[in-house]
Amino acid sequence: MRADLQGSPLYKPPSSQHLNLALNENFYMPWHEVLAGKIDEIAKDIPFHQYGTSSYEQLIARFANYVGVTPEEVLPASGSDSLIPYLIGALSARTVVTFDVDFFRYGQFAKFFQREHVKAPIADGIDGLIETANAHQAELILLSNPNNPLGIAWGQGALIELLEEVTCYVVIDEAYAEYHGESVVNLISKYPKLIVLRTLSKSWGLARLRVGFMLANPALIQFISAVRGPFTLSDLNARIGAHVLAHEDLMREAVQKTIQTREQFSAFLQTYQVKVYPSTANFVYVEVADARAIAARLLEDGMAVAVFGENGLRVTIGTEAQMTRLEDSLAKYLPSKK
Repeated sequence: MRADLQGSPLYKPPSSQHLNLALNENFYMPWHEVLAGKIDEIAKDIPFHQYGTSSYEQLIARFANYVGVTPEEVLPASGSDSLIPYLIGALSARTVVTFDVDFFRYGQFAKFFQREHVKAPIADGIDGLIETANAHQAELILLSNPNNPLGIAWGQGALIELLEEVTCYVVIDEAYAEYHGESVVNLISKYPKLIVLRTLSKSWGLARLRVGFMLANPALIQFISAVRGPFTLSDLNARIGAHVLAHEDLMREAVQKTIQTREQFSAFLQTYQVKVYPSTANFVYVEVADARAIAARLLEDGMAVAVFGENGLRVTIGTEAQMTRLEDSLAKYLPSKK
């Protein structure tokens, strides 16, 4: 076993008895109603003893139509995060740059591949990211937009500046793009080193299905596809994913409900002596003293939230009833009102 990887934290999800508001899931999607009977219908046509073609034509075509690209610019995967190690392993040999506050898996995979992981202060914004990447001759930049865990987002103008000012590959992880309402997918054809990651796990409410996508120019799609190899996505999940993409109206309705609930929850938090970050995702990040202690008390009340350091809490937006329950508990533990 590699010494530098020993002691890596083992992920332990909260008990199923808890209301889990730590994983940024979508609680508003009525998939049991929509998929009732459909999964059995799909499964009847699948010869489970065979690997299949691993081509996923229907899923690719429907997602390409949804985001406005060509099928040749789409690569499906078993969750968008499963693509991160392939991108780091295949597009860099030395240095990877991220913000100092971003999705933790970027740093984990950089360490796994023994890359130098340089962190730009997120307080310095995109200009700081550009300066850091160029100073360290980065081969690959990874950033989530909206940012996970903070929920803040960079506009397309700033991201175009990034693409214009660096020479390395740039991966923009748009897991929460539907809540933000903006994307850089339309820039793929102009910038050959731009890679966009998307998923059905968040706004589409299909986290357990594990279906994600890489969007990039066809040459990059073919390259990563060859490096990754075949049979990386369940054919059953791919067909279910293709079916649900016909229900964009339900997803958009759920997104709007989540945004409304998010704003109500943010307003609640702002009445207390805490720092609430403006969110463009389906979660809210708040800085508060004794965050770990507050999270522990919430767990005793049957609710789980994500803790970052000593002062950060990231709270997934659930239904109105779930957030009311959370607010009732938080009112007992947050600092006094303003």
